[in-house]
Amino acid sequence: MNEPSIFTRIINGEINQHILYQDPLCFVILTHEPMTPGHLMVIPREQIDHVWDVKDELYIHVMMIAKKMALKMREAYDYTRIGMIVEGFGVPHAHVHVFGLDTSLNATVVDHLAKPHKIMTPDDLQPDADRLKIA
Repeated sequence: MNEPSIFTRIINGEINQHILYQDPLCFVILTHEPMTPGHLMVIPREQIDHVWDVKDELYIHVMMIAKKMALKMREAYDYTRIGMIVEGFGVPHAHVHVFGLDTSLNATVVDHLAKPHKIMTPDDLQPDADRLKIA
């Protein structure tokens, strides 16, 4: 492993970000470039580059937390569907995106990319953090 990823730096307290949930194996934060309000990421604490290299026990745990957060999102927002993506290009640290959908995934992504959008600060994300935080 090279230098600590941005996610490792967040969980180590070096970068300020809302932590919606954490346990000894993983944590959940809001993305600073949400496709839809409440777009979050479930991240193993251990910095592993490729999701397919995550040990089975940890992989299952991450997916269970993704489900827990999706159910929380379904309660907090009025989305038609809650989606999930694992793509791995942005940060070399395995993570799962969970986000709301009112249209197809393709339409949501195209709409997100077509619109100018700013990088969200922790203050910008506070309302979504308040809706999604699990004590």
